[in-house]
Amino acid sequence: MSLHQTVQTNLVHYNKWTDVDAVVCGESTFLKGNPPEKLDERDTPGQPEWVVPLAMADQNVSTSQIDKWFCNIALVAARPARVTLALVNTDGTVVFYFVHDGIVKPRQN
Repeated sequence: MSLHQTVQTNLVHYNKWTDVDAVVCGESTFLKGNPPEKLDERDTPGQPEWVVPLAMADQNVSTSQIDKWFCNIALVAARPARVTLALVNTDGTVVFYFVHDGIVKPRQN
C-alpha cells in the first residue's frame, strides 16, 4: 500500500472523512476530503481539507518544501490557508499536524 493510500484508509475508516480523493499536483500526491466536523473552530463548515502524506523517516522538511506544497495545490484549486500534514510511521501509525501558510494568530483559550 502506498503512503497516500495508507493515509486515505486512515482518514476514511478511522477518522470518518468523506469524499477523500488523491490529487496529483506536480510531483506530489495530496489528499482532499471532508472531515465529519470542523477541524478548528474558526473553519468554514463544509470546507474541504488538504492533507499532505509524508513518511516519518523524511525528518527534514524545509520551508521551501512547505511553500511548494501550497504552490502545487494552488495549481488545481484555491491556495489553502492551511494543510494537514499526515506523518506515517513504519508500523502504519498516522499522526496529523496543521501547517499554516504564513503566520497565524494563536487561539484564545
